[in-house]
Amino acid sequence: MKIALVSDIHANAAALKRLFDDLPSVDRILCAGDAISEYRFCPETVDQLRLADVQCIQGNHEHVLFERNPAYLRKCRAEYPSELLDVLEKAPTSFEMEAAGAKLLMIHATPWSPFSGYVNPGSSHLSRMATLPHDFIILGHTHVPMVEKTGTVTVINPGSCSEPRDGSRHGSYAILDLERRETTIRRLRLD
Repeated sequence: MKIALVSDIHANAAALKRLFDDLPSVDRILCAGDAISEYRFCPETVDQLRLADVQCIQGNHEHVLFERNPAYLRKCRAEYPSELLDVLEKAPTSFEMEAAGAKLLMIHATPWSPFSGYVNPGSSHLSRMATLPHDFIILGHTHVPMVEKTGTVTVINPGSCSEPRDGSRHGSYAILDLERRETTIRRLRLD
C-alpha cells in the first residue's frame, strides 16, 4: 500500500494542483493539517482535497479558524458552501490507521500537543516518540521535510508543497510505501 502525505498547503490551490499533477499512483492520500490559512479560506484548495477523497486532520490554522476566529468564520459561512467548510471543520485533530501490518498516527505538530511545538530533523523531541505504539508518525507544522527513525518508529514530515522552510526553493510531499517500509520525499517547483 502506498500513501501520499501532504501538509501545510496554506490555501495555495495552484501548489496543490501541481502536487496532484506530479503524484504517482497511490492507494490513499493523507493531509497533516493547515490546508488553509487562519485568515484565508480557499474553496479551490478544499474542493481539490474533497474530490481526491483526502483524509485531512486539523492543523493550527484550521483550529484558529473554527475555534478562535468567529468574525472570519461568519464571513466564510456567508461566502462559501457549507460542504466545503465541513471538510475541515469536521476533520479530527489526529488520525490513526492500520494497513499492511503497520500502525500510523497523523497529528499536525506533536503527539502531545496537536497545534504547537516543532519537531525538526535531529530534534530532542524525536526520542519521546520512540516509545509510542506506532510504526509511523506523520507530522506537519514545520514546513521542513523529514524522515527520521527513532527506535522502531519512523517520524515523517512531508514538508509543505507551497511554503518550504528548509532553504529549498521547491515545495515537497512524501510517498510512504508500507510494504517496503520506505518513504520518499518528492520536490515540486513553486511557480
